[in-house]
Amino acid sequence: MSGVIQDNFLRVLNPISGKEISSIKVSSKEYIDDILEKSQLYTTWQNLNLDKRCDIINKFRKIIVSNRDSIEKILKSETEKTDNDIFIEMLTSLEHLKEIVKIARDGLKKERRNTGIMKLKKAFVKYESIGVVGIISPWNYPIATPLSTCVEALLAGNNVVLKPSEHTPLTMLHIKELWDKHIGLNDAFNIIIGGPEVGNQLVVSDKTDLICFTGSSRVGRSIAEVCGKMLKPVILELGGKDPMIILKEANLDRAVDAALFGGLSNAGQTCISTEEVYIENEIFNTFVDKITKKIEKLSSGDSPKDNLGAMIMPSNTQKVREHIDEIKDSCKIISGTSSALDMFIPPTIVVNPPDDSRLSKEETFGPVISVNSFDNDKEIIKKINDKGYGLSASIFGDNNNRTQLIASKIKTGNISINDVLTHYGISSLPFGGVGFSGIGKIHGIEGLRSFCRVKSYTINRFNWFNDPWWFNRRESLYNFIKKTVNFIYKI
Repeated sequence: MSGVIQDNFLRVLNPISGKEISSIKVSSKEYIDDILEKSQLYTTWQNLNLDKRCDIINKFRKIIVSNRDSIEKILKSETEKTDNDIFIEMLTSLEHLKEIVKIARDGLKKERRNTGIMKLKKAFVKYESIGVVGIISPWNYPIATPLSTCVEALLAGNNVVLKPSEHTPLTMLHIKELWDKHIGLNDAFNIIIGGPEVGNQLVVSDKTDLICFTGSSRVGRSIAEVCGKMLKPVILELGGKDPMIILKEANLDRAVDAALFGGLSNAGQTCISTEEVYIENEIFNTFVDKITKKIEKLSSGDSPKDNLGAMIMPSNTQKVREHIDEIKDSCKIISGTSSALDMFIPPTIVVNPPDDSRLSKEETFGPVISVNSFDNDKEIIKKINDKGYGLSASIFGDNNNRTQLIASKIKTGNISINDVLTHYGISSLPFGGVGFSGIGKIHGIEGLRSFCRVKSYTINRFNWFNDPWWFNRRESLYNFIKKTVNFIYKI
């Protein structure tokens, strides 16, 4: 395993060599309770005004840039990503920190609302902190995912308790060190360490006011059940089986390159990886020929010339191999090359896998893309929606009416047209899934407000007379109001 707990210590292992990188004490139940109680009582961060919080996050972004070398070194050691994947993850993180602050300055300020007929009232909405936010983050993006959600929760005025994945905790622990050293306000942002039982303590605690979880659909369901009984709000970003539809009108060369990048970047260990490509029959053979020539030139390994890096989790590596092995005798498989080491899987294309195979039904989460032919739009829309996942999808085609119609029928939280993956890097767009892929949003105004208690205010302007609909009103006033209402609502 990339992270092994023994004798109350978490041993973090390099995914390729299996050698220990670091050993960290697991957070005890008592320690976590103490952290949560301090977080409940700590009001310094919450009491800062929005502009001050934004200024601090901007300062923190600059600190992260100044420490990029040390951050990237740690990120490399616990994931063995390629340098390009590390660059993309850092770029995504820094871009989000810069843009989400701009969005917060407007999106979280007090907002006046129209009072309609109630002209003697003032009305507005305030986006107030919800309290203590428990964040449980995954192993595939050890900085981009937890950092973006932590910053959004902090901008909203909350105190944050983060539980990073036990398999890749080191990057965010380093981020926490930088926060404490350069920002202070230590109790606004805390980290706890351990396995699933530590995350569960965040979920069941009455000292957390919201849970934000990124991970599997199975665990997400369990969290939703627990929080549902407590009436505790949740944001769940869960699994995906993201489809790409390629129409006969598409620019085929761009579609081929998009499918390869969408399905294979980060060795396919991305919740929004393109796992299934559906190609219209008329261009199917041409597409397969083009993608075959390109994927045969790609490789996975630990040298700078390799396109794909290591798998991070041995258990996930085994699952990906099982998906391939199950269908290897029933359909065509095209692969690039791979290092002989256990944690590398060659970039792979599977042509028309059986609908009842695990590769077709389950999230694979590895460098494997299935390519499938289809006859008509109605058929492919139904097939995709019947899967039950709905995180992201993409469509390639030059007929705008057709692409827009298909896009409107697909049940998904995010969709790209003639593009892939980049929607995640656009901080103004809300991100989140439907169905098996989760509930709630992060990113954008919608995501920021998910970490808030949205409170409406009404203030009476003049207090020396009563409202005309209260008791003991004059009959003449009542008759006047009735006539006025008839006049107003007939217009």
